[in-house]
Amino acid sequence: MFGRLTDRLLLMQIAIAERLRRLRDERGQTPTEYLMIVGLMAVVIVIVFVTFYWQQVKQAASTWVANVTQSVTGKSVTP
Repeated sequence: MFGRLTDRLLLMQIAIAERLRRLRDERGQTPTEYLMIVGLMAVVIVIVFVTFYWQQVKQAASTWVANVTQSVTGKSVTP
């Protein structure tokens, strides 16, 4: 009886140790941290770019949209 009880306790200890080992597993943490840093840098760069160059970007985007609209509707095409 005691042999079966000790075997059960040993198996429970092994299962608990395995679960704790999985919780402490840090594989994949470094790439995630690098992606977070790159994402943060991208957000900062976009904010700075939009803040300082918004007028030029807005004008260029408006011109591009107008050109595409003319091309799609065929207004600038001569028969």
